[in-house]
Amino acid sequence: MHRLLLFALFCSSISLSAAPHWVWVKTQRDKQPAALRHTFQLTAKPKTAKLRFVADFAKAQLWINGQPAGSAEPFGPVITLDPKPFLRTGVNELVLAGISENEAAAMAVELTLENSQGERKTIGTSPKWKTAPGEKVILRGNLGLEIWWTLPPLKIDETDDYTQWKRASNAKAGTDPATFDVLRGYKVELLRSAGANEGSWVSMAFDPDGRLTVAREDKGLIRYSFSKKQSRIVKAETINDDLRECRGLLYAHKSLYVNANSSKGLYRLRDTNGDGKFDERKLLLQTEGGTGHGRNDLALGPDGKVYVIHGDSVHLPKGMADRMSPLRRKVQPFRINEGHVIRMNADGTSQEIFCGGLRNPYGIAFNPDGEPFTYDADAEFDMGTPWYRPTEVKHLTSGADFGWRAVTGSWPPYFPDHPDNTQASVNIGKGSPTGVKFGTKSSFPSDYQKAFYVLDWAYGRILAVHLVPRGSTYMGAAEVFLRGQPLNVTDLAFGPDGAMYFLTGGRRTQSALYRVKFTGPTIQPRAATKQESDRAKITASLRKLRRVAESGHVAGKKFPDYTDLALTGDNRIEQAWRIAFEHNPKNLDRLSPAPETAMNRLPVERLTTKANLLPPDKLPAFLSDWLVARPKWNQLPPTEQLAYLDLIRLCMAKHPMPPETRAIVLGVLNGHFPSQSAAVNKALAPLLIELAPKRAVPIAVDLLNKSTDDTTRIFYLHHLRHAKQGWTPTLRESFFRALNDSETFLGGRGLPQGLKNIRREAEATLTDAEKKSLTKILSQKPKLPALPDLAGRKLVKQWKPADFADSLNLTQHNLANGKKVFHNALCSRCHRHGREGYPIGPDLTRVASRFGPADLLREILEPSRSIAENYHTTRLKLKDGRQLAGQIIPNLDYRAPNLRLAENPLHPDKITKIPKAQIMTQTRSENSIMPPGLLNLFTKEEILDLLAWLRKSGP
Repeated sequence: MHRLLLFALFCSSISLSAAPHWVWVKTQRDKQPAALRHTFQLTAKPKTAKLRFVADFAKAQLWINGQPAGSAEPFGPVITLDPKPFLRTGVNELVLAGISENEAAAMAVELTLENSQGERKTIGTSPKWKTAPGEKVILRGNLGLEIWWTLPPLKIDETDDYTQWKRASNAKAGTDPATFDVLRGYKVELLRSAGANEGSWVSMAFDPDGRLTVAREDKGLIRYSFSKKQSRIVKAETINDDLRECRGLLYAHKSLYVNANSSKGLYRLRDTNGDGKFDERKLLLQTEGGTGHGRNDLALGPDGKVYVIHGDSVHLPKGMADRMSPLRRKVQPFRINEGHVIRMNADGTSQEIFCGGLRNPYGIAFNPDGEPFTYDADAEFDMGTPWYRPTEVKHLTSGADFGWRAVTGSWPPYFPDHPDNTQASVNIGKGSPTGVKFGTKSSFPSDYQKAFYVLDWAYGRILAVHLVPRGSTYMGAAEVFLRGQPLNVTDLAFGPDGAMYFLTGGRRTQSALYRVKFTGPTIQPRAATKQESDRAKITASLRKLRRVAESGHVAGKKFPDYTDLALTGDNRIEQAWRIAFEHNPKNLDRLSPAPETAMNRLPVERLTTKANLLPPDKLPAFLSDWLVARPKWNQLPPTEQLAYLDLIRLCMAKHPMPPETRAIVLGVLNGHFPSQSAAVNKALAPLLIELAPKRAVPIAVDLLNKSTDDTTRIFYLHHLRHAKQGWTPTLRESFFRALNDSETFLGGRGLPQGLKNIRREAEATLTDAEKKSLTKILSQKPKLPALPDLAGRKLVKQWKPADFADSLNLTQHNLANGKKVFHNALCSRCHRHGREGYPIGPDLTRVASRFGPADLLREILEPSRSIAENYHTTRLKLKDGRQLAGQIIPNLDYRAPNLRLAENPLHPDKITKIPKAQIMTQTRSENSIMPPGLLNLFTKEEILDLLAWLRKSGP
């Protein structure tokens, strides 16, 4: 049964009314403020809490109980946060305030709470929210009707087998579709398994007569003809036998375009005499480079041009017109290998690089708005590092640079993700991208006609990505449309019957052709909400504005009309204008604000354009003037704050700054480090460690110690490694202890080398005296503490939190004894506190900042009451009949074929390796891996000593 039909049938239990509504107040003039509030009661702190917050055509702020909780931007992403630190027992208040950008301004909040009994409650923006006297809450549509909002996050966990495709290596036929998981209402049929002489299949395309062309992985093309009702294949014929590994096929302009990866060229095939055979072949594009991440898919653009997408094994063409910024090749290090898109006329003329900075995008497709998209690969060897990027859906716009620069070792030049790097539309996570298509030509229900289907070869999935316009670009969410094992999906297409057809194959595995039909009841498209209608109209106009700017992505032609009317606040439009000016620097004077517009109102993106085009020796004065005009950068929206800081970084990287300019930079930035924003801290740290190490190094070390996130810790370790000033013996010791702890981090094969480089460069900054004083720490490795001798201890009491109700004044307790209890109660075998213990479970060093005495005691005595996501007990049922339970030890290199399971929480170093292919089912226990009753052998005073030590000691 279809998702939305199910949603309607069970609305009594799901409660559409509980979903948040888009809201505003009164009217929606430009720059009109709006404020709403809502109060609710909590009898106890929730077991879990999750809050989502979004704005549409408005800048919005959220306060929880008087504390600022988050900011949402007009075209920004959904803000997800943990509200628990802000909540309290008794009355709680949410306040939502915004400033409109236009007549479609709206905001929405959804707070989901779960208590210790598993009861859930959802609070969403609604007419019940209060506003100022004389104003009225305006409802602009139920956000719960928008499918991208309702989808839970995609998840690939440790039990998912990246190597499932290998099971197709020895198969004799395609996998039985009866074993697939597919959305209800859809039916999958196996139409054909590749025969012994038909090879492994990598791409497909329907011709104008409804016949299907399939490309073999080795060489050649096969054409399959169907019966009249498209029910079965009645004919197979070879139509080419020499083009090798044709990953891209496109029927257009009375031709078949073929991107032959191993032949290293794009060809046009034509049947000039109508006999059904291709008698003319023309090479349109020859490319250099390797074939791994090679010459991939093709698509026909709404402009009638042929779009060609390549992975980063293919060299960027020399001498070809390039719509990307001409300045990017001057930034070192520049790599000739990066994924990119080329477009050309039907006859191969007017070739130009359309966009780049991709890794290995296999497919390309256009949505009904005429906008191209791809699903791009990650860099799996970077897993576990702060510069790792997941697989992502990307909106491919003219001149866009997504930042990838091939394999770059320990610290890629595309890090950090500065504003010049075009941002992705949807984070998919782990996967291995292959073909993509929009469902526009399908006979699926409305929401699935609009969906963008992307194939994940490694995990055997077809994902439906539901995109929503955000300014001149898009964002969205994905769900698993279909999944099987093995199901090494390579390409898909929609046939003349409106069904989805997809192939399996690749790496010489068994191939098959499948068809997916919608067989559920007819579902009438619902009427668009007011917010959806207005959004569609306004975003269409913003896309037109972006395309005006993109028309300037060539040099020498008439520059597009540029007026202050283009001040939209849309990052993709601003980026398009930046690239246009960089192609046409003679128009730089047109970038200056109108006389009535001060420099402090010019968008940061446009200031970046000026900085890019100014002679380097002019940058110090430019930077000084700008910073004096705009010192209150911390009041900007979050993305503009980061763009502001990156502009400073850019200027400093291009030209040495004189002392007076450095002083201005420090005067503007110093007071905001540390910031409440983790992202801002990461932008400030590299700047201030360079400019003012004596102040910045202690702050950065403190942020390093406070973080429990491995990638964040690596970030600070990296940026501190070159600092020569600002250190004390204690700070040096703390840095190298944290670096030693990183030995326990798990990730891709690039992580150990990256950590090794950090260590080598950090040790190079030490004086001989420092090396001598740190000798023991420099050679120290994390070591699991020995098991304590508990032979003389007996059960004291099965302690409960109520037993300590009158005893939590911790001012008069023995801290030294609390440290002993930490070891004797086995806490140190899983937890680190300061310098004590072993880093497997949550770090307890800063536990006092997160829990009061009563809450901390409850967490220890009742470990299953609230369990962090990574510390549940998992039960596994294996194909050999065994049933195992324990903690899954994360391995961020998701390609590993084995699962690592710690079955005994008292011996976390003893690991059982389980082949993922052997796992039949997994279930999550509601019991923590931390055993209950660990403190039952200790007296009340000893337990209070432990609490006091946990709360008062530390680095």
